[in-house]
Amino acid sequence: MSETTKKKDVVHELAAHIVRRDFDDLDATTVEVTKKSILDTLGVMAAASGMTPECRPLVELIKDAGGREESTIMGFGGRVPAWMAAFVNGALAHSLDYDDLYYEAPVHPSSPVISAALAVAERVGPVSGKSFIAAVTLGNDLSCRIGHGMHWKMDWNPTTVIGAFGATAASGKILNLDNNHMVSALGIALSEAAGTQEMRYSVGNHLGGLRDGYPARGGALSALMAQRGILGPENSFEGRAGLINVHFGGDFDRDALTDGLGQIYQGNQVSIKAWPTCGTSHVYIDSALRIMTQNNLGARDVETITLYAGDFAMLHCEPLNERCQPLTSPDAKYSIPYAVALAVAKGRVTIDDLTPEAIRDPVVLTMARRIHLKLDPAFNAEHGEPPGKVEIGTTDGRTFALALEFGYGHHNNPISTEDVVGKFLDCVSHAVHPVSRTEAEQVANIVMTLEDAPDVAPIIRLLS
Repeated sequence: MSETTKKKDVVHELAAHIVRRDFDDLDATTVEVTKKSILDTLGVMAAASGMTPECRPLVELIKDAGGREESTIMGFGGRVPAWMAAFVNGALAHSLDYDDLYYEAPVHPSSPVISAALAVAERVGPVSGKSFIAAVTLGNDLSCRIGHGMHWKMDWNPTTVIGAFGATAASGKILNLDNNHMVSALGIALSEAAGTQEMRYSVGNHLGGLRDGYPARGGALSALMAQRGILGPENSFEGRAGLINVHFGGDFDRDALTDGLGQIYQGNQVSIKAWPTCGTSHVYIDSALRIMTQNNLGARDVETITLYAGDFAMLHCEPLNERCQPLTSPDAKYSIPYAVALAVAKGRVTIDDLTPEAIRDPVVLTMARRIHLKLDPAFNAEHGEPPGKVEIGTTDGRTFALALEFGYGHHNNPISTEDVVGKFLDCVSHAVHPVSRTEAEQVANIVMTLEDAPDVAPIIRLLS
């Protein structure tokens, strides 16, 4: 008798959990964290509609394809089939790299999960706020659990692989799939789980920003296919060619998938970004800003900046000359040296500082030339985003250094609710069709009291 016949694939336990849980099973903290992630994701989608020119051809392509008018494209308006709306909205959600992050993986859970769930909710509506919160919570929990269990070799892109399952779980929950259909949906999602880290390692491409459209589309489509009775493989996680063996070479902590299932929601440890750059850069940005502020330094006082980086962070630092002179906005967001130079030169890192025009600012480029790198294994990535250290040498010979394990926004150093709302209001002001302050505040209020909403569909329409 084979091993797979002796013991059911863990996907069956996960599917049963997703089907069984509902809003009433969630504690107050989980509900609040999920609402913040929803608000934050909506905001960064809206901002991207006006600030990422690389998204426009994708929007045009999707609109040209036409189809049944089901779900809204964020910011731009217009309605398209649900899985195509999920695709473009997922791309918008990550294209600024301002979406939330589960540092322990690392994976961006909310961008594909919320994009897919919202598109499916519009298709089937009305979907109550309580149902939507439950679906997003369960989808984010699954993404984070898979991410926490993997031993990542920096090859596959975690979000595009893992996000397909989280988005499928959330979409399937919106569709009220039963156990068997949920197992099929997650099995179908195995064929959607793709994408390598080369999109991050190669400079000058747009896929590093647009990538989350793929798991969002895959999640919505997988759930809808299962709803129609299309059967997926039932051993999608632990089968001979399942997720664990193919994507992670069998090197996986299975217990991470099931420990505390239904009692602990890993989405509670999702970190909302304070700065619109890759999560790996945040300890460096925070360290640099603190050094400058705490020591009353100005940009003119800075002679040298040394970044102490481990294995993973160094991939976002080299080649140094290219990283210090980014050609595109995505290149700037994924460059730790450029992000630090910006923080030191301007005392801030905002979405306005990372436009195609702004990244050519000679003040920042001059500061970037003062950056040096030191490879230090003390800052290697053990599991998730690594710690970092910044050392600043001044023109008068002084030296200031600060190492941080967690930057502002990390769940161990969380961003305040006030700052989340402020970030949302700033983001929507940059939408392709800017939303008035009154309308933006109305949306923020709806989302932060989402459990009272009879239907979530009006939210995206107010923003589009």
